[in-house]
Amino acid sequence: LKPLNTQREVQDLFFIAHCFVQEGSGGSAACHPGTPPTEMAAEGRHRPAAKAEATALPAAMTASRAATAAANVPPSRPVQREASMAKGWYFCILFALQTSSAWGQIRVMAPEWLVRSFSDTHGRITGSTSVFGAPFYGDRVLGSIVYGESGGKDHCTADDYFIPEPPAFETSSHSEKVRLINIVLVKRGKCSFTTKVKAAFEHNAHAVIIVDNQELTRKDLQNTVVADDGFGANIKIPSVLVTKEDGQKLIQAAKEAAISKTQAIVELAWDVPADHVVVTDLWMSSGSHESMRFLKDFAPMRKTLNEVMTFQPHYHVFSVGATSPQAFQDLCSDASGLYCAEDPDGTGPITGKDVLNEDVRQMCIHEVHKVTRSTELSYRAGKPGVSYSREFWDYIGQLPEYCPMDASNPQDRFGLECSTRLMNRVGVDVGKVDACIRENGTAYLKREQGNPAWSPRALRINGWRYSGIMDADLVTKAICTGFITTPAECAAITKPRDPFVPYQASTDHEVSYLEMFLWLLVLCLVMFAGLLLYKRYLKKEMRASIREEVMLEVEAQIGEYHKMMGSQ
Repeated sequence: LKPLNTQREVQDLFFIAHCFVQEGSGGSAACHPGTPPTEMAAEGRHRPAAKAEATALPAAMTASRAATAAANVPPSRPVQREASMAKGWYFCILFALQTSSAWGQIRVMAPEWLVRSFSDTHGRITGSTSVFGAPFYGDRVLGSIVYGESGGKDHCTADDYFIPEPPAFETSSHSEKVRLINIVLVKRGKCSFTTKVKAAFEHNAHAVIIVDNQELTRKDLQNTVVADDGFGANIKIPSVLVTKEDGQKLIQAAKEAAISKTQAIVELAWDVPADHVVVTDLWMSSGSHESMRFLKDFAPMRKTLNEVMTFQPHYHVFSVGATSPQAFQDLCSDASGLYCAEDPDGTGPITGKDVLNEDVRQMCIHEVHKVTRSTELSYRAGKPGVSYSREFWDYIGQLPEYCPMDASNPQDRFGLECSTRLMNRVGVDVGKVDACIRENGTAYLKREQGNPAWSPRALRINGWRYSGIMDADLVTKAICTGFITTPAECAAITKPRDPFVPYQASTDHEVSYLEMFLWLLVLCLVMFAGLLLYKRYLKKEMRASIREEVMLEVEAQIGEYHKMMGSQ
């Protein structure tokens, strides 16, 4: 065995094992040596190297299959044993895919000595992506790494270090200038990750590489979460933590490039383990404003991907000791303290128990109305089908606005009464949901409590830990990266991203040119209407003034006339 350093290599191995399983059980003809390449390409599995390895099976095994197929009898014991072993390897490979953290996010391109120093990984560096910021999912971005020595504050402020402006890079083949993003290197220590990334952003960083100051290995980083300190919501650029050993090489390359006026170039990429059908797991809380807002924004994308993606909701449930029931009686389902949830509004009317009840209600809505359909893609992925619960997403999409937590009327507030009205409104079978709650409520809470994630708000795509802000568009981009063959649905709901522009989250308010034009038009109309009113006012005032002056003049002339008549 050799290290698998690219997503393509892992997919090739995955395909080979899949072919062993299919052939060993007399399955898909797409793995047979006689399958035309065009048919393979149509299935999204046209891997020339993998096909050659997969079809180079022992002649005796192939002949045995042919004989058993012709005689319409079960495969012989050796063939069954080989098929069983193949299945074992298949699921071992699948497990490796499902438990991996992330593929190589950094690929060294230049200088040559730096590439050679990472020969053991074929020039790739694996790090831990920050949970804040916006990684370049689905894109491969070239950038120049730059570094500035700290003045004593360990890169915690922008004025602590100076970043030289990198020169434009010219390719050797066409002498064509290529624009590179600015990737700033900083060292870990003394302040939070978000503080360092914010300081680097002030140096026009498009991405940040944080060099660890501890003796962690690459394997250790796979289990390391680069957490948000609570102030990372406004960070729109990606960042990744690398080991001290790898980082020192990058720093040395950046220093030498600055002296020689050359470039130290790397490629950034965030790949997701790929499959024909993407499986997503989301950990959340029905009492979390962030979770419900994300689901509301994500609902249209989920409906578009309903035939190619499976979604499984999970809920954050925890337990506390039963020594002081009064301290947590509003957080838990009962005085035992076994199943508890966060209080979403502090001293407000909503309690953790209310959240637990809504969690169970949502799980039952999803289970009652979940429809599983077997498709060609699910067959290729070896899954029973693709599941989708339309009523669940209709309910979730309207819950935050229909039943807000701060409603003044209790009937319209987050809770059973408002939830029941909403379920009837979107077509949920309330009777079946109530029966599900009675029969499975405790079991669901126990299941969720025993299946926690690394964070109360977490997302997993094909078994891989998602990193980045929980934004509907960014998550959709990551999901679409997880397909072996990108479906047409992804083209309709994703758009290209400019790596030189900080990511604009879908929840952020962005004024478009059309909005600006409409606002200007409204402003012009208001000003025009104001001018018309002012004009009418002036006309009225002028008429009144002229009338008054005329009357005064007439009165004056009449007085003069009376004086003349009196003197005669």
